[in-house]
Formats: sequence, structure tokens, C-alpha cells
Amino acid sequence: MDRTALGQSLESVIAAFVAERSRTEETLHVLTGRLLHAQEDERRSVARELHDGLNQALAMLRVEVGIVLSRVPPSSRFVRRQLTKIRDRVQELSEEVRRISHRLHPAVLEHLGLISALRSYCSEFSEYQHIHALFVHEGPDDPIPFEVAVCLYRIVQEALRNVGKHAKASTVLVSLHCDKELRLSIADDGQGFDALDVKKNSGLGLASMEERARIVGGTFSIDSQPGNGTRIEIIVPPGRKRDENTYQR
Repeated sequence: MDRTALGQSLESVIAAFVAERSRTEETLHVLTGRLLHAQEDERRSVARELHDGLNQALAMLRVEVGIVLSRVPPSSRFVRRQLTKIRDRVQELSEEVRRISHRLHPAVLEHLGLISALRSYCSEFSEYQHIHALFVHEGPDDPIPFEVAVCLYRIVQEALRNVGKHAKASTVLVSLHCDKELRLSIADDGQGFDALDVKKNSGLGLASMEERARIVGGTFSIDSQPGNGTRIEIIVPPGRKRDENTYQR
């Protein structure tokens, strides 16, 4: 075989390999997208069961304990004290179930849109993590497609969860700029880390956030150094298909 024929043969093999790899990556991308969609459906179902089932049962239990408490004579101080503790504990459990249900599938995202959902989540994060989370929105208040809204919301959830667990930050800024493209950033003033090292080890949920950004055709970048905080940015280009599942604000 002469050099020309050998070269053409190698080019054919390489071209076939590249094409096969491209098809494999596209198949993986589609399967990952379907998996995340299925996960969201399951989250919605479990959240509804928690809210309509368990939480309602806890509410009724609290009422029943209250009725029993009202019939206990004042002289039975110990019994009244114990029943009061039980009633208060049931109330705490009910609130925790509500928070879990909200994290699984925030109704505000579905009914009021991404901006309201992010503002609400940042407020809740500040309250429970004692880290000041500020949300800023810039640009027109246009509807955002279902798929994009959910992916960006989950990215913020994962990023703030990491801030609460690892960053040792006092402040985190979540900003969403809506114009021709969607630009989401999460920046904290925490201790930072070696981004390259963490990405190699697929830590801090970065792979999950990056894949969610990729599913909606976006890009994911992270900038972090020890002692200088962390900044995550996701850019979703214009032209995303809008469908009947678009969230309205």
C-alpha cells in the first residue's frame, strides 16, 4: 500500500471514529436529559405526596393533640407540659416536611416563575444558613422556558448547598441577567478552593451543574482560588425553543 492510500485509509478510520464518538456523546446527552426530566417528574410527585398526604396528617394530629390538651385540667401540670411538647414537636415536623417538599419541587417556580423562585430560595437560604444571600435580577421580565428555568434553579440550589457546607462565606450574590442571553452567576466571599483539582475529582456537584447547563445549550464556568471566594457562571444563548410548558412569572 503506497503512502497516499495509507493516508486516505487512516483519514477514513479517524473520520469514522470521530463520527461514532459524536453519535455516542449525543446519545449520552439525550439520555442524560431524559433522566433529569424523569427526576423532576419524580420530585414533583413525591413533593405532592408529602404536602397532600403526610403534612395534612401532621396538621390533623396537631389539632387532635390540642383538643386533648384543652380537656386536661390545669392541675395536671406534667400531662399538660408533655402534651404541649408533643404538639410543638408535631408543628416542627410539619414545617420540616413543608421545607423538604419545597426543595423537591418549589410551587413558586411553577406558578410565579424563575425570578420569584430564586428570590424566595435566597431568602430561605439566608434564614436557615445564616449566610446573607442576595438575589439581583436585571433585564426584561420575559417568560423563561420550563427546561431552562428548572435547570437554572437546580444549579442555584446545588451551588448554595455547596456554599453552606464548604465555603465558610458570609455573603453570596446570585444574579440573573435576562437579555438576548440568560446569564446566571453565583459568587461568594468564602475560602475558595483549587477549581482544577476539584473538577478532576468531580467534587462539589460541579459535574451535575455543568451537565444541567449543557442540557439547555448553555456554558458553565467556575473561577475559584484558595482564599479568594468562588464564582460560578452559566450562560444560556438566545433561541431556546419556547413551548407550552414555559413558566410564566
